[in-house]
Amino acid sequence: MLNSPILYKAALIRRIRTFLDSKNFIEIMTPVMRRYAGDDSRPRLSLHNGSWLRESSAFALRFNIQFHDSIYEIGPSFRPDVVDNTHLPEFIMLDLYKKDSTLDEMLQLAKLIIEMFYKGTISVFSFAEHLNQQFSIDFYKDPKASSKLINCLRKIYCDTVSPPLTLVDRYIVENIEPLSQRCCMIVTDFPLLTEIRAKKRTETTGVVERFEILIDGIEIVHGYTDEDNVELFESQARELNMFGDEDSVICSMIKDNKLSSSSSGFAIGIERLCQVAQGEKQISIYSPSRPFSPF
Repeated sequence: MLNSPILYKAALIRRIRTFLDSKNFIEIMTPVMRRYAGDDSRPRLSLHNGSWLRESSAFALRFNIQFHDSIYEIGPSFRPDVVDNTHLPEFIMLDLYKKDSTLDEMLQLAKLIIEMFYKGTISVFSFAEHLNQQFSIDFYKDPKASSKLINCLRKIYCDTVSPPLTLVDRYIVENIEPLSQRCCMIVTDFPLLTEIRAKKRTETTGVVERFEILIDGIEIVHGYTDEDNVELFESQARELNMFGDEDSVICSMIKDNKLSSSSSGFAIGIERLCQVAQGEKQISIYSPSRPFSPF
């Protein structure tokens, strides 16, 4: 029966829930409909009543670490993506947060989940080292590294208008993700501008505590340590026009001592994990009840 993609996905979700429950995590369900539209880097699908469909549960989930130190949610998310081999407008996401945890702790937990379903080799790749080798840009020591990288990418792509994050994302898709073909690759040492909400690594000028896990050229896991300096995060995010309404809610709660500033977490795309675990080319086979979906 598990040869059915739908049943395989159901069994995978059940196994992940059982594993996290055994680690003293509690699942907390958060609103799918949201009050805010998101920000420029995370657009949301709108509803006719003026509310919005979440693109992840992350912000609302983080709100709940005031009630329990280790929490997660497995539920639907929505993004204005065009359907292709690895993208769906509606998909299932595991989001997870733990209070006072380290990036390495989150990485090891994510690896344990991946290794339940993927049996191939796992390597580690430093994004910052790669950029130093390719462009002689040092994100560990050079405070101007971000602007140097963007200027370099604008020349490569002949693009003077796209936002910096769009340029870096393009570089990752075209040059980093293909390195994980036929293997699993953990990418570490991301530049700050790739995740403005992540904490900067100590003794570096522009490397953040973030990781991704790629398998067969597909991003499966995205994790980071939250920036615990609220004022620093807010100023950086506003400078890049990436400070959204939900960021404001979280920052206000931290300033009012209603929420811990120290947390780490990660997200896993469930259909993508199914896809690479079963070696499937099309992610759409993991969408249940497709005649009832508008997508």
